[in-house]
Amino acid sequence: MNDNSTSPKASGTAFEKHYRVKALADLWGFCDNTIISLFADEPGVLRLERLTAKRNYITLSIPESVALRVHERLGHQALKPQLAAGNPLRVIRLRDLDRRVAKKPLNVIKLKAA
Repeated sequence: MNDNSTSPKASGTAFEKHYRVKALADLWGFCDNTIISLFADEPGVLRLERLTAKRNYITLSIPESVALRVHERLGHQALKPQLAAGNPLRVIRLRDLDRRVAKKPLNVIKLKAA
């Protein structure tokens, strides 16, 4: 009898291409920390942990199907969250912060009377 639960096809992502964080960051144009935060808790990502005396090392191995799923999900999200109608953004220029102080004329040279 052949049990399908142990066959390579049953594991799904075992034999597909896997990406490391740096490779996916370069491919998508993101920094490494962005890729780590996107995939750290994503189902299907392999987490290889190594404990040393000083710190923990975690390597993420991201299957191609998981990368495609996350990319598809990110593509359907709005670029900016919608702002509440009662709380619009206000732009304040740095030069407007000190309006109470009288402006000094620029490029004026005072000469001493001889």
